[in-house]
Amino acid sequence: MFARFFVAACAAGLVASTSGAAIVSVSGQVTQIAQPLNAQLNALTNPATAYCWDEVQNFALDRVVAIDAFAPGTYNQTGDLVSASLGVGTVVRSHYIHFDIQPQSGSATVQGRVRFDSNIIGVIVVNEAGARHLDDSDFLGAPTLFTHGNDYRGLEFATDAFRITILGDAIEFDLTITQPGDYIRILTQGDIPTPGSLAVGTLGLLCIARRKR
Repeated sequence: MFARFFVAACAAGLVASTSGAAIVSVSGQVTQIAQPLNAQLNALTNPATAYCWDEVQNFALDRVVAIDAFAPGTYNQTGDLVSASLGVGTVVRSHYIHFDIQPQSGSATVQGRVRFDSNIIGVIVVNEAGARHLDDSDFLGAPTLFTHGNDYRGLEFATDAFRITILGDAIEFDLTITQPGDYIRILTQGDIPTPGSLAVGTLGLLCIARRKR
């Protein structure tokens, strides 16, 4: 299945959370796009390709985030998933895979691969009553709009599967949808600021404060 596949320079340290490329390559039936404003059901549709994009980058979690997978391997049934979480302070880069079609389109299938510039530390695919893992992690995708409260927003393993590659820096997927679509959030390891960059950031804050006087 998967074989086919700013203030001035003194403030430079303040933009670390949005710098750098996180998705480094895609292959198969997946297209990388800029982060959209609207990813609600039926808003971003294409029966021939899934879309992927980067969300927040190098963000230190301010709350616990539930994840459903993190280790290399194939996940093609609910029993393959884990009950785990990433703790407050974990520095992450967030990415999203989105596959949706219009209701009149019937069904569609895609297979693809997305590789990142750091290792996967969490995959989120569950969104059922009592376990709204995708809904609860949508703050990582702001300002994009998402549909909340839909029990079928995640994956359905009767028709869906994904694999975290052995090197841990890529995800491969095989998705079949009717309505609604399939959606996956991937968290990769973010860059922890070095003492030097923190010093530059502090200098940037001082520069901004001085200019405001």
